[in-house]
Amino acid sequence: MIIDDIKSFSFDANRKEMFGIKSGIVWGNKDSSTFPMLYISKPKWVSQDDYEILLESIDINFIRKGVSNVR
Repeated sequence: MIIDDIKSFSFDANRKEMFGIKSGIVWGNKDSSTFPMLYISKPKWVSQDDYEILLESIDINFIRKGVSNVR
């Protein structure tokens, strides 16, 4: 399973709009590689100010079956 190969996860609010992407990014880290796992886009109905608050408040947990939560 892919989640077993990932050593850690990190979240970047992506203020610099890396790669032209405006979304927040959840990165997966494996050995010497880092790659995007999830993009978190602002819904049209959410204001930019509220989206910024959401990005600052985010806490993501991945749960592996039979293993405690991974952060």
